[in-house]
Amino acid sequence: MRENIKINLSDYEDDFMLLNKICYKDILVNNIQLKILGIHYMDTVPDWNVSKHKHSFFEFHYITDNYVFTTSNGIKRKITPGQFYTLAPGVLHSHCQEDGIGHTGFSMRWEIVTNSAFNNEQLNLIKSKQLIESIYATGSEPLTDDGTILNGVLNLLELGRQGCSELELQLAFFQIVLKLSKYANQDLSELKSNIGSKDDSFDNNIVINTIQFIEDNYYQDINVNDVANSVHVSYSHLSRLFKNSVGETVNQYIKKVRLKKAAYLLKCTNKDMSTIAKEVGFNSEYYFCNDFKKNVGMSPGNYRKSNSSLSE
Repeated sequence: MRENIKINLSDYEDDFMLLNKICYKDILVNNIQLKILGIHYMDTVPDWNVSKHKHSFFEFHYITDNYVFTTSNGIKRKITPGQFYTLAPGVLHSHCQEDGIGHTGFSMRWEIVTNSAFNNEQLNLIKSKQLIESIYATGSEPLTDDGTILNGVLNLLELGRQGCSELELQLAFFQIVLKLSKYANQDLSELKSNIGSKDDSFDNNIVINTIQFIEDNYYQDINVNDVANSVHVSYSHLSRLFKNSVGETVNQYIKKVRLKKAAYLLKCTNKDMSTIAKEVGFNSEYYFCNDFKKNVGMSPGNYRKSNSSLSE
């Protein structure tokens, strides 16, 4: 992980200008249509302030020197060098700095649109849906770069400097957006990493494959027997192994994943409760609302009101 990142971004100011040729152009990869709206060098003057506003697109902001305060969903956060945040469409936000302080960094803006309806029998569309959800779920809280994002941007700038084609530049931009999704899945990655540090590699693989099966199929009517069959072990063996490794039962983990996906839909869409319940694998709206309130501490409706960017 990068700490106290040091880079003279002004050395790249002209290179950012070279990327203007890919702005307002689309690229379609595996059913994900991405429109690049801009990537800009930022060197703000002291006392820089931007009042509350919202966008219909994604906004990404990365700090390389000094710091800035960003407020979203009523929470003010300080973003320091080596940190970034991503704002999903519709999030009400503002920016400000302390007296006499400016900051250096860069911003990126883009839109994502899917070209066709999701079909559960088409794996590529399912993966596209999950990826898009991951990008939405990156959240507006500051995240610390481990070098992945900065290196991706520097590579993009170098490609622009070399006079590479628009397609090469678009693909490099697309790669940066894809890399952002990993930060939304840190809990899953850390869990897999912790499991992988155990001694029995065979059992580790069973648990990791179980987690992946649940992540890929949470929206379907699956139970512990279905999960056990997917990893070719008995129900009783998987139950003991999973509880010992993860600290939760398989059913508890399925429910946690479903409620996490539901929370995303409540925050980032206007879908009704019945639709959300169905999309995350609940058989009825009643059971969904009951489980959500029991586990989250408030009803789905109240959660949407207190957390949704669309309500502001």
